[in-house]
Amino acid sequence: MAFKARDEDLDDTIISQPLVSLPTRYTFLCKVYRARINLGGFQITDDGFQAFYTRFDELRQIAVPKCGGATQDCTYRRLVDIIELLRTPGASRAEVKRVVSDRFTVRLPISPLIDLAASLLSLVFVSGPVAAISYDDPVIWDDTMILGRPMQLGQVSLIDAIFRRPPSGTDSVKLPQSFTAAHLEKIGGIQIRWTHNLADHLLLRDDDTRLMLYHHVSVLQLQDRADSILPAGLAEETIRTMSLLMPPSLGKANAWFQQEQRKHRLDTSVGQCDRLNSSERQIDNFHFWRERLVLLKRTYDEAEPRSLSQLWWDDRKKTQWLTFWVAVLVFLMTIFFGVIQSTASIVQAWASVKALRTQN
Repeated sequence: MAFKARDEDLDDTIISQPLVSLPTRYTFLCKVYRARINLGGFQITDDGFQAFYTRFDELRQIAVPKCGGATQDCTYRRLVDIIELLRTPGASRAEVKRVVSDRFTVRLPISPLIDLAASLLSLVFVSGPVAAISYDDPVIWDDTMILGRPMQLGQVSLIDAIFRRPPSGTDSVKLPQSFTAAHLEKIGGIQIRWTHNLADHLLLRDDDTRLMLYHHVSVLQLQDRADSILPAGLAEETIRTMSLLMPPSLGKANAWFQQEQRKHRLDTSVGQCDRLNSSERQIDNFHFWRERLVLLKRTYDEAEPRSLSQLWWDDRKKTQWLTFWVAVLVFLMTIFFGVIQSTASIVQAWASVKALRTQN
């Protein structure tokens, strides 16, 4: 059944307090993303968006102390109202700040609330020119720039600047079935780091030794709507990159992701994405993330095994892999039979000496 949001569920809770009940959490999500959430598959104690709420609470706890007494005048309904202002086409940060300031009776800093609302709506860590919230690598939002939809042609929003859709490139790379996050770690030596910041998705860091992966698929599925401030097709393409790197096995999350999910409490929906077929894995099917996928694939292809375990898993060049391990097997067998032959010779010599002594 579909869950219908009720405004009164959000009117009595101020943002300095967490949202505890499952119905209230879903009400908040429905209002933030203008969505209708199907609760038919959930038990009353389950929460399909637990990973999202865990991170939201962390951001909320960072923002609230920065606002001082202003949070006593800010309920979750007020936060939703700020988000609706951010959806206004052509509204700059300065204009949103002015309108929000007029609605609050307490004259205290409200920039952290605007940053919190913008980060929640855009799935990107956003901060003003003077960072009011210490998010991880926030995207700076200038007072004169709009967040989402432009009002006139030629106007560029912050979201469009982050997720620009580059022209189709001429890079020719293949994305085989073996191009997975598990192989990136086991073969390429690239460590996977999970992020809550959509702007960091598929970003290589630390001299191309760490890969950032966004994992909030449940919220991305809500974004794939006409009234989302994200560029059309971005949410769906992001989900397909997760299907590419973490393909399910027999309709369930693969063993590698299950281990990662338990360790880092990730969104379980990641492992339930549809498996991509050969045509869907073509690089030409990716636009927003094309450049990062090309760079990742080249980094992976150029990586040389540095340990025996990487050598064992590295079957990218199957003929060389087979030749190498056959040579290793022959070498080990040579040593093994050499040891046996040497041992037999020593035993034979010892037996001969002992027989001579017995005869004397």
